[in-house]
Amino acid sequence: MKRFKKKYERAGVLKEFRKRAYFVKPSVDSRLKRSRCKRRAQRANEESNS
Repeated sequence: MKRFKKKYERAGVLKEFRKRAYFVKPSVDSRLKRSRCKRRAQRANEESNS
């Protein structure tokens, strides 16, 4: 069971399923992507400063 679960996670099946659960408009998707990148950059900046 563990092997199956790991293989399942590595394949990205759950991620794909969540992504296809509902439609996200391309404009909203790009906005979310930008905010994720901004947040990631802020975290990286905070870690490098400390």
